[in-house]
Amino acid sequence: NLVSDPISNKGLAFPLSERDRLSVRGLVPPRILSIQEQERVIMDEYTRGWAARAEQEPEDEIIKSGVSPDNIRKWKVLQSVQDRNETLFYRILMDNFQDMAPIIYTPTVGWACSHFSQLYRRPRGMYFSHGDRGEMASMVYNWESDEVDAVVITDGSRILGLGDLGLGGLGISIGKLDLYVAAGGF
Repeated sequence: NLVSDPISNKGLAFPLSERDRLSVRGLVPPRILSIQEQERVIMDEYTRGWAARAEQEPEDEIIKSGVSPDNIRKWKVLQSVQDRNETLFYRILMDNFQDMAPIIYTPTVGWACSHFSQLYRRPRGMYFSHGDRGEMASMVYNWESDEVDAVVITDGSRILGLGDLGLGGLGISIGKLDLYVAAGGF
């Protein structure tokens, strides 16, 4: 898949015409960011880091609820493992479920959802926007696997009482599927 190939992937820089031509529409969020804009996001993380940002946001309701910068760091570590090796990710999660459930789901995922646009690294779901009306049926064929056992859908509204998070709400769907697999043996 093109978006999984680090040599050819443009991240969010694919223009809409290329997304359609290369069958990646829906596999990346609908927002288009130039390579320079993507660079700014990475450099912000590189220079400040998300754990440092969380420390700088003491009035943030999620931080007030007990999500620590260390939880955010752990969430990013687990996401990195899942990006590289899902079998290892689920083994670690199943063996440490009680400690890791609050990291991959509530409350930490609330912070991740509210910062999802800055944390996005690779597709882990499909994205359908209002601009995709009439195209959704054809877009599902862009998914790389013909075997899909579960689908969790969100419209991004009313996420964990945080309000409408739009695209950021995808983190909840991802976290739910991770829980279904690790805890429910799905």
